[in-house]
Amino acid sequence: MEKRTILAIALSLAVLLGFQYFFPAAPRQPIAEKQQAVAAKATEKPAAADKGENNDALSANSNSATTAPTPVAAAVPQGSGETIKVNNAVYRAEIDTLGGRLKSFSLKKYRTDIAKDSPDLNLVTGTTADSWPLSGAVKLKGVWYSDKNLLFTVESAEAKEIDVTAAGKSLKLKAQLPTGDTLIKEFIFQSESYLLEVEYALIDKAGVRQKIDAVRLNWDQTLPLKQKKSYVYNGVIGYIGEKLYKPSKKDKNVKRQELMGPVSWIGFTTKYFIGAIIVPDAAALPRTTAIIERPDTRHRLTGLQVNQASRVRVYIGPKKGIILQKIGVHLEKSIEYGWFGIIARPLVKMLHFFNLYVHNYGIAIIILTVLIKLVFYPLSQKSYKSMSKMKEVQPKLAKIKEKYKDDKARLNKEMMDLYRTHKVNPFGGCLPMLAQIPVFFALYRALMVAIELRHAPFFGWILDLSAKDPYYITPLIMGATMFLQQKMTPSTGDAMQAKMMLFMPIIFTFMFLNFPSGLVLYWLVNNLLSIGQQYMVMRQVSTS
Repeated sequence: MEKRTILAIALSLAVLLGFQYFFPAAPRQPIAEKQQAVAAKATEKPAAADKGENNDALSANSNSATTAPTPVAAAVPQGSGETIKVNNAVYRAEIDTLGGRLKSFSLKKYRTDIAKDSPDLNLVTGTTADSWPLSGAVKLKGVWYSDKNLLFTVESAEAKEIDVTAAGKSLKLKAQLPTGDTLIKEFIFQSESYLLEVEYALIDKAGVRQKIDAVRLNWDQTLPLKQKKSYVYNGVIGYIGEKLYKPSKKDKNVKRQELMGPVSWIGFTTKYFIGAIIVPDAAALPRTTAIIERPDTRHRLTGLQVNQASRVRVYIGPKKGIILQKIGVHLEKSIEYGWFGIIARPLVKMLHFFNLYVHNYGIAIIILTVLIKLVFYPLSQKSYKSMSKMKEVQPKLAKIKEKYKDDKARLNKEMMDLYRTHKVNPFGGCLPMLAQIPVFFALYRALMVAIELRHAPFFGWILDLSAKDPYYITPLIMGATMFLQQKMTPSTGDAMQAKMMLFMPIIFTFMFLNFPSGLVLYWLVNNLLSIGQQYMVMRQVSTS
């Protein structure tokens, strides 16, 4: 019975881990990590006046395409725009006065790769003349006006390089529309935050500020035709109607979707980073619409249309729970902790806490593993004692099976009498182990997606706990510890089960070869602690 229990649990883990290994979530091109994206084409055609807000969006449950009014674009200007450089405590950005678009956004605390001399990670890469991150449009009296092709000018008081390290500042851009009115696009920066704001204003020919009916801001992103495997979802993501939204498989052939709110935010996510356009007050603006466009098989565009508002917030940065929670729009739900997120989140916080003192996330993982083992020590102790008692009755159990192999009813009765006589519970080792599975799944997922492990070194050859062991040393040692555990576990005498158990360490070792070394480290340490505890229990039982 114990062997069947362990086999069932092991197979369950193998299915969970194997499914993610062989059938990962449909990957999307990261916002910037690969730095290979080609800008998306989003050529907009002139359109007539808006036909009403009822035609602007579909229900959040709809996957159908809609034909929405297109913003009226200005004529393509002659020449190119100027580049405005922005610098604050956590990023360096570049804004092009052509369209007021974002050209680059480099994070100072995150490098492109593990090399110490690698450049800061740029979350807006591959921009060309036809890519328009943070382009937008405003609606006035039923007509949309796009800023995409407008050549903005900078107010004379503004510098070409803006230093925001000391205090929040803004960049105000101005351009003339074909109507003669003036469109103002203002970027508002904070000194120590990945958040920024984009606000539009429209000044008529008489110099009077007009009320804007709605504003739309876009995030322009490109996906390659050939994509590498990814264990975590990358692509369009949003929080719509109090639920996390990710496009389904049937959405991939829909060229345009409009998902009506309340929309808290919409954007692009990768394993560790996100670019999201945020509604200032989603509860007060229920008519907000998330817009997802797929012009062709290579490109993905996403945007956010906010009615009765002229300002939109934007977050471009790491998916770090402590930072995202402070924003207060459920942006932390973009971190994919899985089914047991309620357990995974505090575990990540504990990792961060331990690292504050030991300054090594590898050691923090070891401390957390030991702590979890201590919490479940009584349950594990009970499980191992039950296994040891089962080992003692195995010879007698084997004789009963041989004697009554043709009489199942008598066999079951004799087995239950044997368990009762020796005070052995055949399920005694099962239940304590089952209680630990949710915590294991939660920690497994937490270590898989925690940005804290990205480029975090351990010791020796392990320079990045979020990457695989380059020499496969820890996965092989882990496989050896699993084999040792298997040899220590009582056998039921079932030849088929014994053969299956023999392959489990091999299967797990193969799957863990390409898993993050931080996750392998957890499993290895957990195995070593389990082997030690099991050995102590077996000695106690044998001497008692």
